[in-house]
Amino acid sequence: MTGLAHPGIAAATEAGDHAAGAGAKAPASAWYALAILIGTTLFAFVDRQIINLIAPSLQRDLGISDLQLGMLQGLGFAFFASLAAYPIGWLSDRFGRRLVLGCCIMVWSISTAACAFQTSFTGIFAAAAGIAIGEAALTPVIFSMLPDLFPERQRNTANFIFFAVALLGAALGLALGGVTLNLLEANHGSLPAFFASMDSWRVALILVAAPGPLFVLLLTTIRMTSNSGRVAVEGEPALNHILPFLREHWRAIASIYGAIFAYSLPLGAVGAWLPVAMPRAFDGIDAASVGVQLGLAMGVGSIAGLIMAPIGIKLLRGDADLKPLRTARFYLTVASLPTLFILFAWQPWQIYAAVGVQVALLLATGALMPGVLQQLSPPHLRSRLLSLLGISGAIATGLAPMIVGAMSGLLDPDRGLLTAMVLVGLPAWIVAAVLMSLARRPFVTTIAAIRG
Repeated sequence: MTGLAHPGIAAATEAGDHAAGAGAKAPASAWYALAILIGTTLFAFVDRQIINLIAPSLQRDLGISDLQLGMLQGLGFAFFASLAAYPIGWLSDRFGRRLVLGCCIMVWSISTAACAFQTSFTGIFAAAAGIAIGEAALTPVIFSMLPDLFPERQRNTANFIFFAVALLGAALGLALGGVTLNLLEANHGSLPAFFASMDSWRVALILVAAPGPLFVLLLTTIRMTSNSGRVAVEGEPALNHILPFLREHWRAIASIYGAIFAYSLPLGAVGAWLPVAMPRAFDGIDAASVGVQLGLAMGVGSIAGLIMAPIGIKLLRGDADLKPLRTARFYLTVASLPTLFILFAWQPWQIYAAVGVQVALLLATGALMPGVLQQLSPPHLRSRLLSLLGISGAIATGLAPMIVGAMSGLLDPDRGLLTAMVLVGLPAWIVAAVLMSLARRPFVTTIAAIRG
């Protein structure tokens, strides 16, 4: 008996994306739903980025140290989001994706508002953890909803649009949060008495949290073309369904998630260490100039990557199901070349250019992965399997800086960090490309089992 043989699972599969019609066209309601999901995501980024914007005020008014601020902005948020991702995926597979997403919107909205009333690091850290837990639903739940809204022929388009919004959301969140803070500070005296008695940063937290219930109401207006992930299987908890599937299709799962883990390593290495490595390797460079040049290179690379993902699929011929996988394999193979070039670069701009190309190839691959995982996942497991996408990447980007740091101490003090980044990144790209190649046959087998 395979991991898909249970009659309840078969029923879920019939409600899945292939049954929706590979050649069908998405109705207007699907694009309306995508617009709501995009708005929800931007709202989430504003709530997340407002913490970064009010950081100086938190340090001034609450006496928060740099270490505590780092925990609040980075490690703490990533830890709680990663911890919550899989349980939220399970809940959304079990009880319905709209319901769970709506609950998570309320969790992060209430948590954002709760930050406004805290007077200590402990209190605001606990409230920020609530924001992280609520926003952990975004990637697994929304990418799981898209196959319920869009037929196969338009699903990649929807994926690319949402991926682009998620990628640019941090910048937009900072901009919208900054506008909110500026308006409040300029008009603080005109606010109602309750708000006028509060610090501007506290009022800002309440205001950016306020739209939460509106987005929950908008979410209820979305028309789903299937059951949105809720699967009822009599006498067997939904948690147990994933184990037979993993046992039956472990080759496809291990290959693809192994590739995701591997290609995330270079990103973690570059982001953490390049601002330190460049001043060591080149005279007359400081961290500030590295930040500007690296930001420019990564920005251009990100835009290029978003364009390359759909172009790669369009240019490839052959089985449509395999196009995202084959395109990702090609980009991962090419990515090893600019990584190797870093060893031989003698000018800073050459390293920035190499990093920009790496980012473009990484982002193009990353934009393709939700579509690959949507195909790989039966409807009743989709949110759980997609939650592992973010978890795999988070673990890799967390480990990479430590590995590079440990290796650099054994190498040349001037270019040791750059060399260590290459020694981590080059094998990672190659392993990712090999794993993506090995995934092809088991991937086809898994898709056939899901549809059959």
